Amino acid sequence: MVRRLHYQTEEPVTTDELELLKKVKESYNAMHRLSSRRIRLWKKSDILECLEPRDAVWGFTTVRDDGESVVRAIKEMSRAAPRLTWILYDEGSAGGGEAVIKNGEIVHQ
Repeated sequence: MVRRLHYQTEEPVTTDELELLKKVKESYNAMHRLSSRRIRLWKKSDILECLEPRDAVWGFTTVRDDGESVVRAIKEMSRAAPRLTWILYDEGSAGGGEAVIKNGEIVHQ
């Protein structure tokens, strides 16, 4: 089954944190060459000025499997920048599944 996983930070991301996140993203994307499965990170302010918090990052990717490799990558980004809280939303779950990840661990599901 093909579905989308969405992810975003609750807090604005600093420049230093963004560089750490980009390293994890690039490492993941090097192993997942298909463009539909790659992790993307955008700042909310790059899309619309009205989205809050302005410098939070968000993205989505398409998965055909259980999505575990994407979840591991988000957990790794969470460990790289432990101040940030990540919201992960799975479109394919019955009723939509949501998880909160902090410091590499799922803290709410």
